[in-house]
Amino acid sequence: MKKGCSYNIIKNIKNHKMTIRKTWIIAVLFIAFGAIGFIILSKMKKSPKKDLKKTSIITPYLVVKNTTVPLILEGSGQVKAKDRIDIYSEVNGILQKTGQDFRTGVHFKKGDLMIKIDDSEYRASLYAKRSDFENLITALLPDIKLEFPDEFDKWYQYLTSLDIDKPLKPLPEVQSQKEKFFITGRKVYSTYFSIRNMETRLEKYNIRAPFNGVVTQSNVNPGTLIRVGQKIGALSNNDVFEIEISLKALDANLIHPGDQAKIVSTEDGQEMNGVVARINSAIDISTQTVSVFIESRDKKLREGMFVKAKIHSGNLKNVYEIPRDILTENRWVYVIQDDSTLQRKEIHAVRFLKRTVIVDGFPDGMKIVSRNIPGIFPGLKVKPVQQN
Repeated sequence: MKKGCSYNIIKNIKNHKMTIRKTWIIAVLFIAFGAIGFIILSKMKKSPKKDLKKTSIITPYLVVKNTTVPLILEGSGQVKAKDRIDIYSEVNGILQKTGQDFRTGVHFKKGDLMIKIDDSEYRASLYAKRSDFENLITALLPDIKLEFPDEFDKWYQYLTSLDIDKPLKPLPEVQSQKEKFFITGRKVYSTYFSIRNMETRLEKYNIRAPFNGVVTQSNVNPGTLIRVGQKIGALSNNDVFEIEISLKALDANLIHPGDQAKIVSTEDGQEMNGVVARINSAIDISTQTVSVFIESRDKKLREGMFVKAKIHSGNLKNVYEIPRDILTENRWVYVIQDDSTLQRKEIHAVRFLKRTVIVDGFPDGMKIVSRNIPGIFPGLKVKPVQQN
């Protein structure tokens, strides 16, 4: 039994070694055949040669043709009356009725009475002061006849011209320092100017229209007690309007007072005429813009409207307009040379618009690449195609 078992073990070991040997032989043969097959296939198919010739890119271009371009600057703003005042009371009293009530929408001509405040009490005080002044001159006449007999007639004539219902007339001119000191010592001057001050204040009880206009705000009704400093309302002149627009400082340098403007309504697109009235010389710190004021007398305008304004400020000569989206770094364009290669050229921008830029310095006939093509570079050979 022992001899038989040993024999079987030895036999199994020999069989195992043979199996391993066969496996290695098969693996080596597989690798060898694979290598031979790869060599044969590689010889059958040649490697493609690299085409060192650059492929031409179809490149559309525009032909420069310098011309004259109208200079149009645009902005927007609110319509305001050129002449507009807020009316405040400088005296106390009850508001009285007039021929036309001071109400919103009522029109007044220049000089028309808009506001009348009860002045009966103040007027009585003024009459009393005038009467006192008349008594003062009357008491002064005997002394003038003694001290200045040559001046008596002019003071007498002045006294006879006084009327407590009418404003005081200017005092007679004095002929010497002695007469001046004499009159001053009798408080004639101080009393006279005090009464003139009261007469000026009396006029404030009646407020008249300083210009032709319409009431745009009214805060009072007849019978209302008016106090000093109270706002009564607002008056606007609808004959002349102004629109304030903001422009960049560089753009503002291109326009001048007197330039024509088109005012366009944002509601219905209706156009109206205007003219640049004035330009602010200072730049707004927060927006870095300059205020430009456009004046118009068009009857279709209304205070408070929002409008757009287009200012025509002459023409730009010998310039060309190109799309902004073809710019590189906002300062370069690609041009096509005679040998169909690209060259980068710096622009001289006269003015940037919303979608285009106006440039000068490009000669007629120059070919500018009209589309932003990724990957292009100076010296690249292209296939030019003209674009209308």
